[in-house]
Amino acid sequence: MHNITRKVTVLAVALLFLGTLFFTGCSSKPDEAQMKQLDDLKAEVASLQKEVAAKEQEKAALEKEVAEKAAKVNKMRQDQQIVKQRLGK
Repeated sequence: MHNITRKVTVLAVALLFLGTLFFTGCSSKPDEAQMKQLDDLKAEVASLQKEVAAKEQEKAALEKEVAEKAAKVNKMRQDQQIVKQRLGK
């Protein structure tokens, strides 16, 4: 008896879920407010994508600058070692 009650309950929940999907999924078109909200979100996404691209370019420029400075430091260390060797230290 408990098994039948459980099956009826599961069936009722499934029918309720499917009915909800049916009624909410059958709207003809989005209304004006929903379209404006969608357009606003699309504009915001485009703006954020441009900002991300700009930040990535800035990051690449900074990484290049760091690499150049690191190469300069390494060159100076090599020059320092050469001077020490020539001075006999």
